[in-house]
This record gives sequence, C-alpha cells and structure tokens, in this order.
Amino acid sequence: MTKHVAPPKRAGQENAPQDGGHTHILVLFVDDSHGALDRIIGLLRRRRSNMQTFAIGRSEMPNVVRITVVVNDSEVGVEQLVEQLRKIVDVRHIVNLSFEQAVARELALIKVNSTAAHQNEIIELGHLFGAHAADVDHETVTLEVTGSADKIDKLVTLLQAHGIREVARTGCVAMTRGTANT
Repeated sequence: MTKHVAPPKRAGQENAPQDGGHTHILVLFVDDSHGALDRIIGLLRRRRSNMQTFAIGRSEMPNVVRITVVVNDSEVGVEQLVEQLRKIVDVRHIVNLSFEQAVARELALIKVNSTAAHQNEIIELGHLFGAHAADVDHETVTLEVTGSADKIDKLVTLLQAHGIREVARTGCVAMTRGTANT
C-alpha cells in the first residue's frame, strides 16, 4: 500500500486558485553586487517557484545584470512572486511577459554520434532547423542551434535516431516585441 503525501503548501498562496499553471517570463534587472544572485535564488527557492529555465548575463547598462526566469505558475502566484522580488534591494526593475509579448530564444549544442557516411545527413538535418555544425569529428558532429524551446526539442527528437551523446542548453532569454523596452 502506497501512502500519498500532498505537496507542501506554498507560503502566501493557500487561497490562490488551483487552476493550473501558465508559463511566464520574468526579466529582472539586478545590480551586479556581491550576494544579489543568492538573494534572488533564495527567494525563488523559499517560494517553491516552478522554474523551467534560469539565464543570467550582462545587460546594456553598466554594473547591471539581466536575469531571465521562465516559471510555470498561476497568475496569482506569479504576481505575488514579482512583488516579493521587487522588495529585494538589488532588483532595479522586473517585467512579467507572456510568450505572446516576448521574443524568446534558447541556444543548444547537440553532440550526435556520426560516421563518415552519416555526417552530411546529420548536418543537412540540422540546416533544416537553422543549425550549423560547430564541430565535426570522425565519431561525432556537434550542432549549434538557436530558436524556441519547441524547435530545439523537435531537432533533438529527430537526432535521437543517430544517437545523441550530449545536449547543452542555455535556457530562455527574452525581451519585449516591437519598440517597447523591457
């Protein structure tokens, strides 16, 4: 007999509707100071955020980093998370985007088993998805592809027939569509 244990309730969300999660892209602009990233990750862990990806890099502003977090949660849960993140002293600005409002991309390196006879086939398959060969060896081909997570997933699925040795993905980076600034 198995005993089912209910997942722990998330602090501050006992009254939140259980309507399933929606995917949100949170773009944070954070001071590049000692401990800032620890404070943000600590809050995300305490809130038990359902993070799909987390990407960090320099922004166009000096001494400010851009963090892109893709979370799957209810609208209420994400709004509460955003309000909590705004209270962190290092956070300068947060934007909550839906996928319709964002230009979102991910980078992947995919290392595939290859023989001399199959190298061109693998490279041509990659070209169909906008990938290019980043490295070609006598036993492997490494493809570099940029695009949506779905596009990368489809390419990985098709390459599995050749035998995938390794996949490295960056996670989502995003900005608002059109002339609006993030």
